[in-house]
Amino acid sequence: MDELSSIFSELIDYIRENNNIPPSSIKLWFGDLQFTELTDTTATFRASSPMKRDIISKKYGEIIRDGLLEIIGFEVNVVIYCENEPPVTVEAKEESHESRVAKSREEERTITEIMNSPSLTGSVIESYTFDNFVEGSSNKFAKAACEAVAREPNTYNPLFIYGDSGLGKTHLLHAVINDMKKYHPGLKIIYKKCESFLDELIVAIKKGSTAQFKDTYRNADVLLIDDIQFLAGKEQTQEEFFHTFSALYENDKQIILTSDRPPKEIEPLSDRLRTRFEGGLIADVQPPSFELRIAIIKKKADSIGLVISNEIIEYLAERLHNNIRTIEGVLKKLYAITSFTSQEVTKEKINEVISIIDPGNIPIEALIERILISVSKAYGITVEDLKSKKKTDSIANARHVAIYVIKKLTDLTLKEIGEIFGRNHSTVLSSIEKVETNIRTVNGYEAQVKQIIKEVKKEKR
Repeated sequence: MDELSSIFSELIDYIRENNNIPPSSIKLWFGDLQFTELTDTTATFRASSPMKRDIISKKYGEIIRDGLLEIIGFEVNVVIYCENEPPVTVEAKEESHESRVAKSREEERTITEIMNSPSLTGSVIESYTFDNFVEGSSNKFAKAACEAVAREPNTYNPLFIYGDSGLGKTHLLHAVINDMKKYHPGLKIIYKKCESFLDELIVAIKKGSTAQFKDTYRNADVLLIDDIQFLAGKEQTQEEFFHTFSALYENDKQIILTSDRPPKEIEPLSDRLRTRFEGGLIADVQPPSFELRIAIIKKKADSIGLVISNEIIEYLAERLHNNIRTIEGVLKKLYAITSFTSQEVTKEKINEVISIIDPGNIPIEALIERILISVSKAYGITVEDLKSKKKTDSIANARHVAIYVIKKLTDLTLKEIGEIFGRNHSTVLSSIEKVETNIRTVNGYEAQVKQIIKEVKKEKR
């Protein structure tokens, strides 16, 4: 798939997901629309008839323009033409004076509207529930904790959930809100992305409405903040959040936070905030196992109507290692391809789509090779030394680390890892345990291992 086709597939996904347009209408108006050219100022499309050109430009031109802005990151004019007919242009609009005035008034109303709202839940996704959250060993504990506080607020307080992006943390927050609305309809629930919280505080300071801002958040029954790591380095916001947190906690109000890292790794963060984040229950969400990825792929494919064989499902599970969001993106793009072109889903087509959506995603063999190279460089030895029978302390320690990193970044079994180094299952397990012991007891050891993992991940991108 070329770059234009990739952007067009993402555009169709955007239109489908962000606009209340029936699937039949999307197929009718966009099914034979062709994306022919993209420059830094203009996106050009070819319609199959003058009627479609006129209707698409009039009814969907702004939607197309907004979708392209979201996907490519800059505004363009949208030109739609058909053969031997004049083109129609949907121009990127400059913000008018009236629009700026309206936006300013909207900002002024924001704090008041928040104050008068019995529940501020932002854009809660009602389809994110505990029932359709695919559970596995990597997320079971976090899900159970969220279910507990949803049914009985203040069971764990605060509840701090961390894990890499795309592993389901936001899904869990929305599931908590949806359950709370069902079982505790009178609660005042506030859900915010951390960046939105920051923006609202800035507006409140600018408009002199900080008192209302404080009252709004400190009178919540439940406060959920997504991506709390964005507080790092923002001293004034940390100060405000500390007082909000303390006021809620002291009044037995439920607080749930998510982050891409545990509290101890959020830097710079005030010690008193870190202490409070660590004062409740901390639950991590790990990358899904191979078996869980298969279950996720089956469920997501069924939900969008993508028919694929078990062989293809297993291949997808092998190729898509870590990120549930990437799995969803690949499946949606495969669905778009099969819907518009009637092409069959093959391994070659999967590799093509993955290379576009997740360029850093590489086959497992290549990932292992990168791990071995990164470890050998870190310890000043060769890859051949790592795989050899040599037992000097430096080589043995490096080999232990290589085994540990492979186990952490892949789904290979202990037996499969052992085959890489010519070792058996028990030797591999012993190596992993030695590294885990050194991480706990040897100064600087954990940092060195993390640096190797960071280098491997950086190379993948």
